[in-house]
Amino acid sequence: MNNINPVWLRYGIFYGVTSILLSIIFFYVFPIGLGKQSFVSFAAMIIFMIVAGKAERQLNGGALSYGEALKTTFLTGFSGMVISGLFSLILMNLIDPSLVDKLTEQTIEMTRSMMETFGLPEDQIEQAMEEAETKTSEAFTPLNQILGILQSAIGVIIFAAIVSIFVKKDVDPSQINVSDIGETGV
Repeated sequence: MNNINPVWLRYGIFYGVTSILLSIIFFYVFPIGLGKQSFVSFAAMIIFMIVAGKAERQLNGGALSYGEALKTTFLTGFSGMVISGLFSLILMNLIDPSLVDKLTEQTIEMTRSMMETFGLPEDQIEQAMEEAETKTSEAFTPLNQILGILQSAIGVIIFAAIVSIFVKKDVDPSQINVSDIGETGV
């Protein structure tokens, strides 16, 4: 479908803006931790994928092939993630660079807590913490943030593939109108 305003773009923008607002709330107003924040973000992405897929299906007269559903859901999730990722890049590198330290600290605390839960010895925890601190601070460099956006496409395609199974709807052969088929060019 060649729309000027495709469904996936509209809902991708909605998802991106929603993700930005959630990030601001979770970073500055109501911190809930990175694990819960990731869960909420993925839930929002899935919701927007479902809504976009259903909207595309409705535009197609109630039918939507798996391929079209996958295209719509993937592009919705990926475009929203790019919007949100670019905002995070600007936020962490231009607006509030101190956020990188805060997120690094939260990640390290979460990692330590997880390792303690597994009952690892203190010397192994300390060694892992040093490595985690280095890797985490490097993750927030502009280049690594851009690479992270691109790498997230893999996760988005997996979620889109699953969501598309439930969003697709094949055409009912008994509902096909012969006059809709069109001329064969003979």
